[in-house]
Amino acid sequence: MNQSVRTRVQQLRELSRPDRVFDFMLPAQSPVDVRHGPILYLEDVSVSFDGFRAIDRLNLTIDDGELRCIIGPNGAGKTTMMDIITGKTRPDSGQVWFGSRHNLLTLDEPRIANLGIGRKFQKPTVFEALDVSENLELAMAGDRRVWKTLLARLDGAGQARIDEVLETIGLTGERHRLAGVLSHGQKQWLEIGMLLSSARACCWWTNR
Repeated sequence: MNQSVRTRVQQLRELSRPDRVFDFMLPAQSPVDVRHGPILYLEDVSVSFDGFRAIDRLNLTIDDGELRCIIGPNGAGKTTMMDIITGKTRPDSGQVWFGSRHNLLTLDEPRIANLGIGRKFQKPTVFEALDVSENLELAMAGDRRVWKTLLARLDGAGQARIDEVLETIGLTGERHRLAGVLSHGQKQWLEIGMLLSSARACCWWTNR
């Protein structure tokens, strides 16, 4: 095993540590109040489709900065759970809270996304005509109206944020490469980096 492979394996092991707290996932001024509890809370959530019980009284608690992996066979309800959290699907019963103040079952998908919940699907979606750094810059939190975006200039703090994310996703050496020529795996990491750049308070990745 050469040095670059060993380094990559070490990075992946570090990312997968169950006790690691991911400070880079926390926005400087989060709209989520976690002083009195977890960042995400599901209680007795159930949902059925045409008589099939996809989720049956699910309870799940995720703390601020926690990395949680949801593993199960096809049809176990993993994607349905994420659909409920992100507002795509409404459960038949139960509660879903983001922090202590936001009842996600009363909000639509755009409002949930604006609160800071991001989601990544299996197929990567990146801006292939832009380089890696530009993809991360576009994904950063901020005013995205047309003129604001066209006239925006990256400041020192923004560049530092991009450097931090590039280091985290292992693409520092690819920052000036076009996203379209990256390998499939690198595109996956780039899209994860775009979620992190957007300062989401809660990120979900699905293999769907």
